[in-house]
Amino acid sequence: MWNLVKIPVEPLVPATFAPFGHVIRTFEERKPDKVKGGYATNAYPVLATPGPELKDGPGWYAPHPQRVPISEGLERAHFAFHTDAGQSFYPSLHSPSVFLVGAIQDDIQAEELRAFYSAGDVGVCLHLGAWHTMPICVEGHDVYQTTRGDQDYQAHSVEIDFDLERGQSIVPDMDNFQGI
Repeated sequence: MWNLVKIPVEPLVPATFAPFGHVIRTFEERKPDKVKGGYATNAYPVLATPGPELKDGPGWYAPHPQRVPISEGLERAHFAFHTDAGQSFYPSLHSPSVFLVGAIQDDIQAEELRAFYSAGDVGVCLHLGAWHTMPICVEGHDVYQTTRGDQDYQAHSVEIDFDLERGQSIVPDMDNFQGI
């Protein structure tokens, strides 16, 4: 259905993640930089494989049959950056996670994305303007705590839907990741 683009996975370490943001050891450690408004905090359940255990819970988005799911499985297609504030994600259940991110720029190609693996002991605080998607839970499920700007999401986000706009789906290349 979609052209699958595999992104090499690398360990999440502060030095290599620095162009995209900061590695955080607790959810409270750092709030994202902001240029307008205040902060909004939420929690989103994410599943490594499609399953019923968290569906219909708080923050759950029902997948659309014509799109790559936003928060289940290893594939992602919806990416955004925000113009009001950065965004942080922290795995509250400490499940292994992959954070897919892209450089601060007006547009991004799938091949320009980077994938960073965390064993579940750290999260990320993204710079204002860094491309990102919902974190990927590699095993089981997790609930990602998040903080971002409190301004209207649609008015302060630039989005790409790789599935609908480019016929692509993005997946971390876990088969070739040597860091586990």
